[in-house]
Amino acid sequence: MQPDMVFKKCINCGKTWPDRDSFLDDPEIFLIGYQANFKYLKLGGLLFNHSCRTTLALPADLFIDLYDGPVFSERVTGSDACPGYCLSKTSLSPCSAQCECAFIREILQIIKYRHDSTIH
Repeated sequence: MQPDMVFKKCINCGKTWPDRDSFLDDPEIFLIGYQANFKYLKLGGLLFNHSCRTTLALPADLFIDLYDGPVFSERVTGSDACPGYCLSKTSLSPCSAQCECAFIREILQIIKYRHDSTIH
């Protein structure tokens, strides 16, 4: 990354994070949800609140490398096997369904655990 580049800049207060680690480890950043993009899962938005009262959306593909588990090829969204978590922007619950969307739920858990470990 070039010196003048930043990972993310808050559109409200102007705070910048030079890289993903500094963003995820910032105690003023809180993961609040996920906006699914069912056509291109990696382009779904992870939603974060910043302490300045701004919501920041980042594409899921910026966090894909945090997960190294199974990625299923079949989508079960809307079936009896689906708990419907991806249909809720605010649900951060892990999904036990063997669905192609489930790996995103695991990434949410990794980020939540990392944040909880950083602030405690």
